[in-house]
Amino acid sequence: MKYFKPLSSNEIILLYLKEILNHNTNICQYILKLKNKIFKIDNSKYHQERYEKIAKEHYYLHKNQEHKFSYIFDVNRYVVKNDFDLTYYKYTGISYQIVELIHDLIRNKKKYNNEYYDKFSKMWIDYDDNLYFILADKITTQMNKSKGLII
Repeated sequence: MKYFKPLSSNEIILLYLKEILNHNTNICQYILKLKNKIFKIDNSKYHQERYEKIAKEHYYLHKNQEHKFSYIFDVNRYVVKNDFDLTYYKYTGISYQIVELIHDLIRNKKKYNNEYYDKFSKMWIDYDDNLYFILADKITTQMNKSKGLII
């Protein structure tokens, strides 16, 4: 059995164009180049907009969130605060604090994933993950209450 590489979307479009335009390959190639150019511009605009509305807002909140962050007091007690600026939350539906918790878990995993901590790394990562999960759930509940989604 022979393996045939699947056609790319450009190759499929080129085949259709050749059929429609009676195999006039110059025009087909020109249309395909135009399509790719438009796609590249649209794609660039889309990612620029995503950066402006999500990433840039997150970096701003990260820089300016001093003393406005929920935290774990101990295993049974949590201090839960709303986001101080709801722009990020309204656009993404997730608190920037939860994103920070995920980033912190990733940093912790890297920290505990070396030879010295090898024995206990899994235990600490799981422990942190469980605590952060509870805090993230409490933050989500608090944010939804303040938004009027949960009574």
